[in-house]
Amino acid sequence: MRDIELLEKLHKEPNAGMDILMKQYSGLVYTVVKGMLSPAFGNADIEDLVSDIFCEFYFDLPKYSPELGSIKSWLCVMARHSTVDFIRKHKNEKEEVSVDDPFFPPCGESGPEDDYELFELRKRIFDEINLLGEPDREIIIRKYLLFESSKDIAKRLGLTVSNVDTKTHRIIKKLRKKFGGDDI
Repeated sequence: MRDIELLEKLHKEPNAGMDILMKQYSGLVYTVVKGMLSPAFGNADIEDLVSDIFCEFYFDLPKYSPELGSIKSWLCVMARHSTVDFIRKHKNEKEEVSVDDPFFPPCGESGPEDDYELFELRKRIFDEINLLGEPDREIIIRKYLLFESSKDIAKRLGLTVSNVDTKTHRIIKKLRKKFGGDDI
């Protein structure tokens, strides 16, 4: 069903509209949430979060406008933000970043030797990130693991966007130098 028709249905018959919305997009939202959560969170957590996202969509429906993007993209953004909030609530913020973190993509299929070298490099990078002082460590984690914008990070940490961007640039430059240049 097209977005215009679905919006019309949501406004005229909310229950029927939500049924259609969930049938059409629950798999997508579930995949986004599951892909961001570590295996420590079970299916019940994922399903609860997916339900919460659809409820949030319904209650935020007056804020939605097709000019902002498709319903699909709107739900994906909501799923990402809701999952990040969920992780923050359920995870100690000072916990060290792990090379096994679900935000870090798995090794490739090039062969065990290459995978091991890539794993070791990732481990060294994460060790260096964990050694960064605050707010540098948090900026890098939020920027490159949680995919937050500089604006959101600045707001959360009480910094200016310019300050976040400058710190990010300096940290990346420092890490590149530490690991041998621009190859990272």
